[in-house]
Amino acid sequence: MKPQLLIACDFDGTVTRQDTLVEILNRFGSPRWREIQERVVSGELSIREGLEAEMRTVKASSEELRSLLRDRVEVDPAFHAFLKRVRAHGIPLVCLSGGFDLCLETVLTQVGLGTLPFLANRLVRNNGSWHVQFPYPSSTCSACGHCKGDPIRTWNGQGYRTVFAGNGVTDRCAARLAGLTFAKDELLAWSRAQGVEAVGFSTFADVQRELEDRRWL
Repeated sequence: MKPQLLIACDFDGTVTRQDTLVEILNRFGSPRWREIQERVVSGELSIREGLEAEMRTVKASSEELRSLLRDRVEVDPAFHAFLKRVRAHGIPLVCLSGGFDLCLETVLTQVGLGTLPFLANRLVRNNGSWHVQFPYPSSTCSACGHCKGDPIRTWNGQGYRTVFAGNGVTDRCAARLAGLTFAKDELLAWSRAQGVEAVGFSTFADVQRELEDRRWL
């Protein structure tokens, strides 16, 4: 018997065309937020530290954030068809996000995918300021706010054949551990530099085609 496939995917810039945090910071954050992001990419700041510092600059209300996301963020047009195909084969698909629950709930609900399971950091507004909570602490990784490698490691141990798709710095731990990694943008460049095997992709149509070619789907 072939092992059960399990597909995990990043959200921002992978399921979506835009990055929800970038949209929020461009509209409501400090003009210097990119300096913080550069320090995260370089390793000077941890992802957790960067997220907290960036969101401290945002003063917008939750409804202002949701309105912005509904107006600005689009889902990869190929994702719906891919998800339908995956579900038809009984294959679980989970979003692993280094972003925020508010963002995933808003965008997924708008496109009719509100029941899609996900793991994400939690965004809480208190006394007029945004605070980031990290409900998935890791015993092996102190850099990530939500280490995507942990669930991949767990699913591998449960006997799943894991597939991961991602695009950014928060996807590195998962890319190292997945049975098959699809990568684009920063993650693809990092994977090549680090010798991490990854298949390049642009949309979920590419992911579906590769899995079909391998007769995994």
